Amino acid sequence: MFDHLLKKLGELLLPEKISEDGVRSMTPVDVLLLVYQMNSRLAQQIESHAELAPYPQMAERLRRIAAEKLNINKRLKEIIENLHGPVRKEWQPPAAAKNHWQRMIRDLQDEEALDDLLSRYEFSLIRQVPGVANCLQELRTMHDRHRERLVQLITVADPQANQT
Repeated sequence: MFDHLLKKLGELLLPEKISEDGVRSMTPVDVLLLVYQMNSRLAQQIESHAELAPYPQMAERLRRIAAEKLNINKRLKEIIENLHGPVRKEWQPPAAAKNHWQRMIRDLQDEEALDDLLSRYEFSLIRQVPGVANCLQELRTMHDRHRERLVQLITVADPQANQT
């Protein structure tokens, strides 16, 4: 009975190559590449939003968040290259918004989307990719900190201001 429960749990938590409905699930390398690309895009986006921040202290906090994201991406890139080969870095334009408050809301939403992806695949990645557990734990801790900082910055920003 215990083996049956473990098998069912594994089926729920571990994505298969092709699901019963014919939809292709992501391999561990695909997931790591997507996490790398999303984190990289978010770092670029936050850095560009820092350039438009209305106050120097806000800009500095945003730049620190972006730098931390780029730093963890170096480790992710090494893991991916060891599994898959060279990683292409794709540039995407930052999300547009009419003011600083909306830009930070977008950063927070993108941060949460990345956290959702990590939550969905973290168990299978740890099980299937050697040496990724510490990096994912550090990434999760960093994301929690970034989410907190973004919420703090959002609460002090003025949503009514027409800042560019």
